[in-house]
Amino acid sequence: MKECDLIISAPWLLPIAPQNIALRDHAIAISHGEIIAVDTAESVLKNFKAQDVVELSHHILLPGLINAHGHAAMTLLRGAGEDQSLQSWLTDTIWPIEGRLMSREFVALGTELAIAEMLKSGTTTFSDMYFFPDTVAQTASAIGIRAQVAFPVIEIPSVWSDGVTDGLHKGLALFDEYRHHQLVSIAFGPHAAYTVKPENLQQVAMYANELDAQVQIHLHENAAEVADGHQQNGKTWIQLLHDVGLLSDNLQAVHMTHVTEADQQLIVDTHTKVVHCPTSNMKLASGYCDVSAWLDREVAVGLGTDGAASNNSLDLFRELRLAALMAKHQQQDPSRGAAAHMLHTATLGGAQVLSIADHTGSVEVGKQADVIAVSTAALDMLPLHDPFAALVHGDAGRHVTDVFVKGIPLLRNGKFNTIDTVTLAARVESWHSAHF
Repeated sequence: MKECDLIISAPWLLPIAPQNIALRDHAIAISHGEIIAVDTAESVLKNFKAQDVVELSHHILLPGLINAHGHAAMTLLRGAGEDQSLQSWLTDTIWPIEGRLMSREFVALGTELAIAEMLKSGTTTFSDMYFFPDTVAQTASAIGIRAQVAFPVIEIPSVWSDGVTDGLHKGLALFDEYRHHQLVSIAFGPHAAYTVKPENLQQVAMYANELDAQVQIHLHENAAEVADGHQQNGKTWIQLLHDVGLLSDNLQAVHMTHVTEADQQLIVDTHTKVVHCPTSNMKLASGYCDVSAWLDREVAVGLGTDGAASNNSLDLFRELRLAALMAKHQQQDPSRGAAAHMLHTATLGGAQVLSIADHTGSVEVGKQADVIAVSTAALDMLPLHDPFAALVHGDAGRHVTDVFVKGIPLLRNGKFNTIDTVTLAARVESWHSAHF
């Protein structure tokens, strides 16, 4: 028998790749954080001897979810500025609060709260774009979750940087620091095409190309933004990004509403990737990202919650359900937004968007063991006719029991191993009482 560190077996396994199918009574063997076997439970238990064997009796085992866009520390602003348009929400509520309260301590506390919420609902990788990205990276690394941290690039001075030049200087140093980190990667995070000058966007494109680094940007978030682009430049923001050389397979375009056919072709031709944030878009009445059209044209699409201030929840399973329903409704076609296809966007699709699909996003030999288990024993998960439908259209985020990142158990039997949630909750309540 071959030695390994861990064996996990379950009644259902959804590997996502190489085939996006449901497998009965399967198991995976893990050694040094890597999946070394995927086979029937009988075969794996017969051929491998593990230090730890986790036999799940009423569960679906699948890759960890990938939250491809968010602002983690904004959990501390959850519920602030409800029922406003994007521009009013930002200028009248969010930016004034951030101006008053933003600090490294704010980011550390809010990020830890966000990571706890994401892990509890099955997310094993998240992408973040916010102030003090070094603190976000440190927090993610300490807890053991996988993260892409996009450092902010914006003309407006902030508590973290004096502007674009200072932000790039600090961000490039952070990129070097985490260049070989096993879980955390650093990306460029220009806020938006309308908050960064074209010459500075061009500079970001140059650096990203030289370093083969990822870039994440808010793009075509709502109709007003798109209209402003036409008025200021005589073209769309997508066209402007193409002109400065930023559209590429390293660019992650977030939101992507109100996109013309010509713009869509630019995205396809440049292999630019798309992140869909359905709840945030609906909550702020920003518009609709046509996921079906992007997938039909083989554009890499991932799902994001956006920040808790414009969503309230960081449960990516909830995002999955809404994304599936929106696709059906928008296309007036119930075959759109199929559960298996949507689960792909929240796992391997997200990994493709973040350019980490070579080591996560699916349960395959050679990939790192970022896996989660969802219990099907709860009343609202019974009976189980279709495991894909149970995950996408049930309330699966409430029933995640186990979360492993690189084979390390961060959540076992519903209990955290690397976060003291009692102390965390008390710290959040104390912070809120002191400032509101």
